[in-house]
Amino acid sequence: MDDARVLKEATSLSEGGHELVIWGIADDETPAFQQNNGFSIKRISRQMKQNTLLGKLAYSSKFIYHSAKEKADVYHAHDLSTLLECYIASKLNKSKVIYDSHELYIRDFNNKNNYKNLYFYLEHFLIRKVNLVITVNNLISKELQQRYKLENVPSVIMNCPSLSNSEECNRNDELDSKYDGKNVIVFQGVIREGLGLRNLIRSVAYLSDDYNLLMIGDGPILDELIDLSKELSLDDKVHFTGKIPHEKLLSYTKNAHLGVIYPEKYNLSHYYMAPNKFFEYIHSNIPVLVPNYPFLKENVLKYKIGLLADNENPEDFAKHITQFFSNREKYDEMKRNTEVAKNNLNWENEERKLLELYSKL
Repeated sequence: MDDARVLKEATSLSEGGHELVIWGIADDETPAFQQNNGFSIKRISRQMKQNTLLGKLAYSSKFIYHSAKEKADVYHAHDLSTLLECYIASKLNKSKVIYDSHELYIRDFNNKNNYKNLYFYLEHFLIRKVNLVITVNNLISKELQQRYKLENVPSVIMNCPSLSNSEECNRNDELDSKYDGKNVIVFQGVIREGLGLRNLIRSVAYLSDDYNLLMIGDGPILDELIDLSKELSLDDKVHFTGKIPHEKLLSYTKNAHLGVIYPEKYNLSHYYMAPNKFFEYIHSNIPVLVPNYPFLKENVLKYKIGLLADNENPEDFAKHITQFFSNREKYDEMKRNTEVAKNNLNWENEERKLLELYSKL
């Protein structure tokens, strides 16, 4: 269980006087039981393949059984993949249920794929039955309300880091000496499809040796990207850290001078994105180069903390990067503006909203 949103919400609720248990999926790398920041994490093992109908039913049944045994007052479902189980457990205990939608889970519901249509109808039915809907930004909130004709607009709790965590994390001394004199570009997060990461690496080929790209994270296409950087002879300019513990993440990010999110609009959820990394760049006091997508554009222009990239061409993206460092005075102004942004976009503010929502339940 390393989802930053789940852990932040659980910690805040625990410190706010609530007793809670997180149920998640067991794997070979995690213990079945763990005590963490005043709450416990319990994990259920999958004994069948998760991508089979029988495997899904078996796991779902175990999840409902163990969740119902907790006899909770509130069941907090993180994403659609746990909503049905939490809803059933809440009905068995006459409890309340919250649907916390981390993204626009159903991206294309007018689809010939029966599997996707099933999830659309499942969300359509259950979202009307829960006591509270939470999501990550106003765009997804409005989309959910319009799509399912909800009476109330879903509440927004953004995925911002806490001010205390960003202040406690210091720059990594080893990286500091490694990148001395370089303009360091950083991407962090899950290394997966749909994020334009191949083109991001290709863009580095159009940059001089004064630029390095730091890739923080692990994921399904990490090895492929390492091979691509070797193929393009970028070994000295592109560096991969692998997975970094979340509590140490910002100490790596703070060594960079520019945080990037590459443009690749392939579905509505992606277009409406408000990713953790965007807020983490801000809390590391580095300007950002991000796609011209609604949420990102709104905040970049509001706080004057970066530039917008409007196409996916690697050579053009490289030009945007060099534009940052061509005007030092403008760059320093954007860097200073991140202080204002993070004093508004932080977990301390979002935590108050979360606790208030729970108190109303």
